[in-house]
Amino acid sequence: MLEQAPAEVVGRYFAALASRDFELMRSLLADEDFRSRSPLSSYQDADAYIANISRVGLILERLLTRKIFVDGADVCTILDFQFRISELQTVVVAQWSTVRRGKIVSIETIFDASEYLAMFPE
Repeated sequence: MLEQAPAEVVGRYFAALASRDFELMRSLLADEDFRSRSPLSSYQDADAYIANISRVGLILERLLTRKIFVDGADVCTILDFQFRISELQTVVVAQWSTVRRGKIVSIETIFDASEYLAMFPE
């Protein structure tokens, strides 16, 4: 089987997130040496990461890809995450993913988390 290009792997990851297919999302992450970092959390384990990100599925209304940049194994995706907590909110997110051997090995997510943190001050 041919290995998918990094942009295809990341595209499948976001399509799985949009459809709340967390099993497919997990299958696209490396089993070993996975890491993730965002303004809210960091993980060294793909299963723990998916357990956390699956909670986003409860409030995610829509996911819109604005731009994708590819540099070898690195894929930077600029997205609009539309959430519904009490009202619809859009958060612009940049996600830098690195793909090796057809699996995502690292994810760095960058966004303004100030509104989210204000909801949970502790």
